[in-house]
Amino acid sequence: MINGSIVDLIIPTASDGSPDYKTVDTLIDWHIDNGSAALLIGSATGQHSEFNNEERGELLKRAIWQSDGRIVVIANLDTIDPDGFFELARAADEFGADAGLLTLPTSMGLSQVDLFEYVRELAKFAKLPLILRDDFSHPNLLSPTTLPKLAEIEGVIGLINDSSQPTPEDNINISELPSGFALYAGHNTDACQWVLAGYQGGISLVGNIAPALVKDMISAAQQNNRALAMSLNDRLRPLTQALMTDSSANSVTWALTEMGCIPEGGHPPSLPQSSDYAQLRRALRTAQVII
Repeated sequence: MINGSIVDLIIPTASDGSPDYKTVDTLIDWHIDNGSAALLIGSATGQHSEFNNEERGELLKRAIWQSDGRIVVIANLDTIDPDGFFELARAADEFGADAGLLTLPTSMGLSQVDLFEYVRELAKFAKLPLILRDDFSHPNLLSPTTLPKLAEIEGVIGLINDSSQPTPEDNINISELPSGFALYAGHNTDACQWVLAGYQGGISLVGNIAPALVKDMISAAQQNNRALAMSLNDRLRPLTQALMTDSSANSVTWALTEMGCIPEGGHPPSLPQSSDYAQLRRALRTAQVII
């Protein structure tokens, strides 16, 4: 079971838009040094649609090689092409990923029974453990009452809950889930509260910029040190809000360059005219990530 901060890893790009593999290697080592529990490869802010399956496979292969067992590597198996799941799942298993991420479909209009069968069939094909991703506020996705059934499927080991402010009927009854099945917060702003409520960790974009701070916040929440967890969450809030305003990969890459974590170069190739990043720079200082 993965416990702690899962980072939805931003992939810096070269000037031609291809992945900057050398810089990705640098970031992987940095996250290991800063205590991140796991890295999700090929997902952040829709980047999985920017790279072809060959590039995504190479990213995953290099990430596993670079991490060398020092951090959990999760392969994003989402793809626009339905057949792409099978190609990516085969590659993830071949390269030795620790788990795969499967986002439940939002546009297929599946019933709860059909959704169960959908997950069971894909889990049967994938030889690596699967973590599901879902937003209970979406009317076409799974009901919390279906989750315990999904959790019993062989190979399904966890769920990322992307709900930000669930209604009472959206709440998950943790006691109904099998031992070893993990729950992760998927919404940056509510990760602290979810972990205090019994979740095993959270996945975030802000973890790209402040991995040690996110790790410490989740650790404090896991130890039920509410005061410390909330204090660290307060430090993170301006940074989280700044990323909600502009959650592009370019914004995160700009911040990493500003922090000196990655060298200046072709990433990002250009900064959006709509933002001068003043809010993000102030948030970095508030979080004490930069001075």
